[in-house]
Amino acid sequence: MPQIEEIGNYVKGIWLLVLGDRSGFDWLDITALGVWRSFAAFLWCLPAMAVGWAAWRLYYLANMPQGAETGLVFILKLLFVDMAMWVVPLVFVAALAKPLGYGELLAPIIITSNWLAVPIVYAMAVPLAIRLVIPNSEGLTSLLSLILLLANFTAIFRLVKTIAKDQTLLASALSALLILPSLMLSESLPRVLGLMPA
Repeated sequence: MPQIEEIGNYVKGIWLLVLGDRSGFDWLDITALGVWRSFAAFLWCLPAMAVGWAAWRLYYLANMPQGAETGLVFILKLLFVDMAMWVVPLVFVAALAKPLGYGELLAPIIITSNWLAVPIVYAMAVPLAIRLVIPNSEGLTSLLSLILLLANFTAIFRLVKTIAKDQTLLASALSALLILPSLMLSESLPRVLGLMPA
């Protein structure tokens, strides 16, 4: 499990890559072991994700009859949604790496997208935390969430473009693979799992 100092180095490397500086790779572990260790980013994101689960639970309860079940099973379903949104895009990227000829980019893409998620998930938790503690703040927090979402999409594209050595078309395709499945799952899975108010 990477420690906080190591996470700081990874985030610094990610930031340099987002800025288009390939020296960011010097701060990252771009090895087969580094690929597997990068999934520890999910564990580091769990506290921030829990803020999102709490906000979703309040939204659900506010729109359901009194006594609606939101116990452990409800939380585990939310965890499953977040896991799917994290892993499925990477599965698509990995599955298409050989057919589309970007196999040498696969490890850097997985490692950097995993570690990029740490600052992004914590940033996205801020408006959700505000919503939890400040009543009737939905307008402000929705605007903040939208701004952060657009910043996330921009960061992903710039990161992938640097990894792909400024091949804009390839970077656009890979960014779409990283973004679109996650968006589709965020819309469909909560409905399938009964997490949306009836």
